[in-house]
Amino acid sequence: MSLRHPRTSLASLLRSPSAAVAAAFLLRFFFLWLSHHHQDTVHNHFVSWGVETLMVANSLAVGHGFAEPFPRYVFTTAWLAPVYPWLVSLGALVFHLRDQALAIFSQILNIIFSSLTCYPIYFLARKIYGASIGLAAIWLWAFLPAAILMPIEWTWDQSLSALLLCLLLCHTYQLRESSSPKHWAAYGLFWGVAALTNPTLCVLLPFLAGWLWLQRAQRVMPSALLLTRAALFFLLALLPWTIRNYFEIGGLFFVKSNFGVEFWLGNNPEVKDTFTPQLHPMRSYREYALLALNTEPVYSRLKQREALAFIEAHPQTFLKFCYNRFVDTWTGKYDSLLDTYIQPMGAGRIYVWYNTIFSLLAFAGLLVGLWTRARESLPLAFCLLLFPIPYYLTHSSLRYRHPIDPVMTIFVVLALAAYFALFRRRGVTLPAPGSEVENRESTAT
Repeated sequence: MSLRHPRTSLASLLRSPSAAVAAAFLLRFFFLWLSHHHQDTVHNHFVSWGVETLMVANSLAVGHGFAEPFPRYVFTTAWLAPVYPWLVSLGALVFHLRDQALAIFSQILNIIFSSLTCYPIYFLARKIYGASIGLAAIWLWAFLPAAILMPIEWTWDQSLSALLLCLLLCHTYQLRESSSPKHWAAYGLFWGVAALTNPTLCVLLPFLAGWLWLQRAQRVMPSALLLTRAALFFLLALLPWTIRNYFEIGGLFFVKSNFGVEFWLGNNPEVKDTFTPQLHPMRSYREYALLALNTEPVYSRLKQREALAFIEAHPQTFLKFCYNRFVDTWTGKYDSLLDTYIQPMGAGRIYVWYNTIFSLLAFAGLLVGLWTRARESLPLAFCLLLFPIPYYLTHSSLRYRHPIDPVMTIFVVLALAAYFALFRRRGVTLPAPGSEVENRESTAT
């Protein structure tokens, strides 16, 4: 019996996407344990954020329905998208978890979602840029600070949203060659699930649909009926929740009822940099009273009108706020001042530099991708260019950007690969569009 050389075994391990998934899970789970191990019950710095999700999950578990998103607000709600609170409520229903235990259950769910994201990252990068880029991207994701921090800091949908977006992108590339009605119906349903998890993901839907249309038109493949089928199943997926909102909340909301509130929080006279968290109804008794007395639809419309009036009266100030939110989205400048994990470690400046460099490399990789494979790279480019726009207008956070972090990871690896190929004469060489290498890799996928 022959023994494999240790270097051969290590190389084989590094080429395994499943090994990256396992490493990602163990690393995130270690930091989860570390954060709770060093938890100070009196002065808890490493606190998880997302009380709304946990409260709705508790409400579902005790039979009160989708309600009670924050303290003292005991009404039925559409403040949150439903999928993630439903998933968290399983911890309360099945395992009878409450309070801190339910928060840990939510964090473990996030860790699983974040770790599994390695698989679609590998598929996307390998299909477009080659297997070497795919392997490097998943190992970078496994050790990426943001991908480790977000699952344990926020009991929110950002890790699930990142996984869903990657899977939707994979499905989009597969549909380019498929005329199966079942595949297109599943695509529409999948988008419905994504919308019920994070409605902002739907910003990308018309652009990805347009890209599919053009790609299939070049191959003289039928698209109109298939796209109509996908749109129909997308609407069917949203319809039950929309009907529920109409009768339970009293307003026509496809998913969430609070856009006007979020818009106002980032655009009012008290905003200093990006938004005013102190005016949220969960923190402000005055705003809570207005919400409780007026109901969610009326309160949201009221706040939206106030925000629009402020923007009309102060257009330059609005542009300044949008610029601040743009900067915060790509640098974490304002996040670093508020983050309860970064501040106790005194790592605010490092955090800003890390996010800035990561973003610059991602946009450099975007340019490389568009230069070498423009049509193939467009769906990924849409994510960086279009997805954050709603947050420029309302209010920003690295948590909101996290769903596109896997795509940014691919572009960062692509930028570094191009750098080494061009200036160091080593590393990964990107095959030219239409080359034999590219065609062989495309066939293999």
